Amino acid sequence: MITLRHKPSECIGCDLCAQTAPEYFEMDEFGMAQLISVERSSKVFNYTTAPDMDLDVLQEAEEGCPVNIIAVNPKG
Repeated sequence: MITLRHKPSECIGCDLCAQTAPEYFEMDEFGMAQLISVERSSKVFNYTTAPDMDLDVLQEAEEGCPVNIIAVNPKG
C-alpha cells in the first residue's frame, strides 16, 4: 500500500497532478488541486492511501509537481 501526502495550501493550480492522476486529484472551484479522498489530515497535509499498482502514475505526479507539495511513500 502507498501513502500519498499533499499540501494543498501551497498549490499553484498547474493542474498537472489532476491530469496525471485523476483518480486521486481534482481541481477545486478556485483552480487548486485537492485530494479526492482524504483519509486523514494534519494542520498542513492531507493523506490518503493507494494500491501499489498506482505507484508509477503517483510518482509521475510527484515528480512533475513544480512546487513539490506531493509526496509518495510506497511503503505505506
